[in-house]
Amino acid sequence: MYDTNVIIKQLNKLPKEAVTRAEKPFYWNNCLWSPKFNLKTGEITCYVAKLKNLDLKLRGSELTVSNSLQKFYMNNNYKPFVFSEVVNAIAELDAYFDFDLYSAQVKRTSVAVVINDIEDNTFKNWLEYKGKKPLVMRNKTRVYGAHFKATNYNIKGYDKTYQSKNESGKKIDNSLIRFEFEANHRYINTGKNAIGIYTVADLVNKTKFNALADELLKVYDTIKKQPVINYQELQPKDILLLGAMKDKYSFNGLKKYHKDSFTLYRKKYTKLLENFTDSELEDSIRSKIIEQINYCKNN
Repeated sequence: MYDTNVIIKQLNKLPKEAVTRAEKPFYWNNCLWSPKFNLKTGEITCYVAKLKNLDLKLRGSELTVSNSLQKFYMNNNYKPFVFSEVVNAIAELDAYFDFDLYSAQVKRTSVAVVINDIEDNTFKNWLEYKGKKPLVMRNKTRVYGAHFKATNYNIKGYDKTYQSKNESGKKIDNSLIRFEFEANHRYINTGKNAIGIYTVADLVNKTKFNALADELLKVYDTIKKQPVINYQELQPKDILLLGAMKDKYSFNGLKKYHKDSFTLYRKKYTKLLENFTDSELEDSIRSKIIEQINYCKNN
């Protein structure tokens, strides 16, 4: 269920090459490290390395490890990544280093599930999340996903079958949709429902793993979806309201310059959508997400 993580470790012991500011690549902790230079001054800014798919950066005494933990362990992120595999993956990663990875800080993490379904039933139906309109995920002219982006989180839904073939050439036979929630430490560790993911050790805490899974479902449930609407049953004013709320420019204009009217229109809009909710379709998608979440929790 985990995917991309940003992990930071403050090191007490540095490789001698980093201490002496070596200008040539060197091996340390099972990786080949290369210097990066400031183009203007010629000074070394940091050392970088790759560990399978993971990106490693050593700047001063701070080591950053980022990218997909699931891809590190499984070479893909379109299959389930269950709790027992997460435990094994982090143990495997820890074994590469001569320090305790479990005490490293987690600055950002993401959780995700993949379901069998199609675009029209999933992210193409997304209308908004907490007042934010979705942004498109695009490759040239091909729109393959949608996401809601804020300072502390990023929510994605996208065609995993297309993305996998486009990025890695991997052909997947099924039509897979990936739903992903990425959050930084402020989102996860503040508020009355804080989960408490501070260190790598917290990532392998079963209670906290389950809490992140529950948060993924909570986020999905908060997304407003586009129902199938019979416009013959609507008054012109209702059709105009739907259009204004769906168009991001008029939506943002009302929200920014006419806050009181926006609040009133939004309540009417929400009530109107409730009359057209396709509960059968929504229940089907939600059930698939819950099934995958429970599978990751219980294995």
